[in-house]
Amino acid sequence: MRKLSAMLLLLLLGVSMAYAQEVPFYKEEFVFTIKVLDNGNAQITLRTSWLEPKDEIQKQIEQILNQTNLTREEAIKKYEQEQLERYIATLANYGIRTTNQSLKVLGLDEGGNLTVVFTAVAKKFAKYYSYDGYWEIIVDPTRGYGTAPIPDTGLPYGVELHNVFIIELPQDAKLLEYPKPVTREYNQSRFYVRSKVEENKVIVTSDIYLEPYLRPEGFRALFDDYNTFYVRYTTPYTGEEEYQKVVSEQYLRAEILPNGTTNLFIRDTYIEPKDQVQLMKLQIKMMGVQNVTELILQNNIKALGNQGVKVNKADVQILGLNETGPLIIEASYVVQNFTKEVNGTYEYSFDPTLGYRFNDIGYRAQNEINQTLKIEFVLPKDAKIVEVPQNLTRELKGNRFTLTTSIAENRISITANVFIRYGAPQEDVQKLLANVSRAYIRFTLPGTSQDIVYKQIGAVIGAIVLIGGAIFLVMRR
Repeated sequence: MRKLSAMLLLLLLGVSMAYAQEVPFYKEEFVFTIKVLDNGNAQITLRTSWLEPKDEIQKQIEQILNQTNLTREEAIKKYEQEQLERYIATLANYGIRTTNQSLKVLGLDEGGNLTVVFTAVAKKFAKYYSYDGYWEIIVDPTRGYGTAPIPDTGLPYGVELHNVFIIELPQDAKLLEYPKPVTREYNQSRFYVRSKVEENKVIVTSDIYLEPYLRPEGFRALFDDYNTFYVRYTTPYTGEEEYQKVVSEQYLRAEILPNGTTNLFIRDTYIEPKDQVQLMKLQIKMMGVQNVTELILQNNIKALGNQGVKVNKADVQILGLNETGPLIIEASYVVQNFTKEVNGTYEYSFDPTLGYRFNDIGYRAQNEINQTLKIEFVLPKDAKIVEVPQNLTRELKGNRFTLTTSIAENRISITANVFIRYGAPQEDVQKLLANVSRAYIRFTLPGTSQDIVYKQIGAVIGAIVLIGGAIFLVMRR
């Protein structure tokens, strides 16, 4: 939802934002008409009218028309084409694919208001979620101000926005939910939402009045807990879901030697989405394999050093660059001071939820997520295992979390897996992982005073941070 909100603010105010910061008052009327088809596609029209300040509107018109070596008609056509391309690109960047696009700029001759009208067919504008069995459309009456970054000093201009959203659903649709009315006031600023249903149309209006230099706390008072952004409905037609699978695996092997040295091996395997994996490979090639390898080494050695670990030997390999399969990054280390003693017991801890207990996936998972962490500890033969993670399996609406542990002599093997369905809301993920705390491996060694404690450290995630950022951004959309 936040991405679409930001798009509305960026795209639809784009004509005037260049001037808005220089003027005390900004006024706009906005109408977003959406006619939803049975398959989720929609005929959309965005009509944005800039009403005030008049002098800045005139400056904008003069800038459009007074272009060197162009007639008036050519200048208008050029500006409309530029705006059309910007609309298409911005919508595509926010996941809205369009066809049959057109754009018209009105008001250039009148010298009063300036209006941009954009029309298109938006592919899969309404999304079907088998997770809940309904269709969903995102509507943002806050026009993006609910999530926009606001400086501590506020915005140096006043705002008045009058917005109308007209959503025409398929004739056989059964409406389940739509934005509800709200009234919020803070000092001289106000946020109103009104809504009604007329046959198969949902009409939502919002009015936003923002005083100049309204501070972030004012924006929070107006918009923070407003969350009715959705039009949800069912139809006899079951939609086709379009999403990517995110599949990755991280493997860590730590061999603890009696002399306190640790042989550490880490392998990160990026499997899906395949197009993103191929893009990562291309980026590595463009940067230069040797350059990327050295960057990973520097990053990981620095992370280890920050934990007080001395690296005696380090090596990194990037595999699969010239193949269509997974991208694999392997790192081997021989380290000292990787471990410490805590009251005579040695321990290693990790987050079995792979970070999903804390990280926000957004209001819904926009990918199917399947991520695995495998840990293998090889202890000295005279080590005594005190504690290992207990096996745990949870399932909620098809989302799954598993943690399994096996012991074979001095070898401890642990596998943690998180599987999240496409469309799973954040609250279901939190319920799935509720009360799952950090997991520990604890053991003792006879007759030793080595400083040994196993902590998950920067080296474990170094390659992910440096190389895997793109795929993990896709994962959390």
